[in-house]
Amino acid sequence: MRCIIFSGANIFDYDFIASYIDSNDFIICADSGICHAEKLGFRADILIGDFDSAGKIDRNMYSEIITLPCEKDDTDTFAAAKIAVEKGADEVVIFGAIGSRMDHTLGNIFTLEYLHNQGICARIINEKNEIGIIKNETLSIRKRENSFLSLIPLDEKVGSVSISGVKYPLENATIYRDKTLAISNEFYDDVAKISVNDGTLLYIISKD
Repeated sequence: MRCIIFSGANIFDYDFIASYIDSNDFIICADSGICHAEKLGFRADILIGDFDSAGKIDRNMYSEIITLPCEKDDTDTFAAAKIAVEKGADEVVIFGAIGSRMDHTLGNIFTLEYLHNQGICARIINEKNEIGIIKNETLSIRKRENSFLSLIPLDEKVGSVSISGVKYPLENATIYRDKTLAISNEFYDDVAKISVNDGTLLYIISKD
């Protein structure tokens, strides 16, 4: 099952987001993420949050609403991710997760690692970026026009990193978190292949 999570950061191109969603997706809205789902014409399967930013909600429209306390350990988006795990999702896509609050943005990005550790393929997507996790595995990514491909270590260093199908390939390299070796690569072939055998990377597909 694929789960869509709407978080509360801005979405500027709803048509772009709509192209990723189909009627079979299970939709969870984290607090004000409900506003995005409503603008797209999708009804959430679950609403979750402390609802400090969602505004007035017609609770009769939704079959399951989980109200969290304002003082809590988890962000609303992380709580939504935990629900996705409980519901048996094998893929999660999070929209509205990159915003002006860098603390929330980073928290959302690290939520991808939590989901990956549960065996779930998870990504954050907005109009300019796609962010995912690679951990001791090989991943193939289809070429995106006018886009850059960057690798950012989540560990202090990540070893045995290889990347092919790009302008600047690597073979069994070590990438360090405090350096910028693998930022702003470019697609060369139709498919880029990334292999990581010792550690965890973020991959980011981005455009200006």
